[in-house]
Amino acid sequence: MCSMLLLFLVSLKSTADKTMPWTTKSAVAKQLAWSGGNHMMNAEFERAYSDLSAAVNIDPNFSAALAMLSNLSRGQARKDLAGRALKSVANKSAGEKLFVSLVDDKMSAKENSDTWAKLYAMYPDDKFIVYFYVQTRNTADDRFNAAQDYIKHFPEEPSMYNTIAYMYMLDKKDNSMAKSNFEKYITMYPEGSNPYDSMGEYYLDMGDTENAAKYYNMSLEKYPFTTSSINALQKIADAKKAAVTDVKKE
Repeated sequence: MCSMLLLFLVSLKSTADKTMPWTTKSAVAKQLAWSGGNHMMNAEFERAYSDLSAAVNIDPNFSAALAMLSNLSRGQARKDLAGRALKSVANKSAGEKLFVSLVDDKMSAKENSDTWAKLYAMYPDDKFIVYFYVQTRNTADDRFNAAQDYIKHFPEEPSMYNTIAYMYMLDKKDNSMAKSNFEKYITMYPEGSNPYDSMGEYYLDMGDTENAAKYYNMSLEKYPFTTSSINALQKIADAKKAAVTDVKKE
């Protein structure tokens, strides 16, 4: 009876504020999945995998967590998790079924984009759903406009400042606005590793390897298994070594 009441209350809250229900019998599993989803939005995939694995260990039929974990996995593990997600969602909400359908590797880019658009229409107040809606728009302009709308709707969500900073840096070639948004991202999410990794990439793109290395190391101070920071520092070290070798040859 208690578990049924919990599921009812979760569904009731989701309906009221137009967020997708994350149906699970475990409040702990749900909290872990929320944490994993947050790490996914912040490109902290190693930490997301850890949280989502823990959530699935607690509730093996947690559809949303299984689907996200499948997305973070590769090979047979990905297929197995996708199969479990599809099986687990049989008696869940229409939104959860639609969300889990995204585990299908045969889905085209257009079908993927359309599915996120449908989820966005169903759950416009769900910061996780709307985040990936932004990422899957079809053109750079559409993604930029959607990112701006996201920040207006969720001004306290750090991850989109990172997204729009990259848009300024890579698409619009506006380095001043890129840096400003990366700095905003660090201010809003100082405990994360990705804000420092992103700022490291900004400085690396500017050709400032000293500051790039500084921020990559700050990223690793927050989470020592941040693969992108480790790889970037190795590339910087290799480039310095190659430069020294070239000078000696001269």
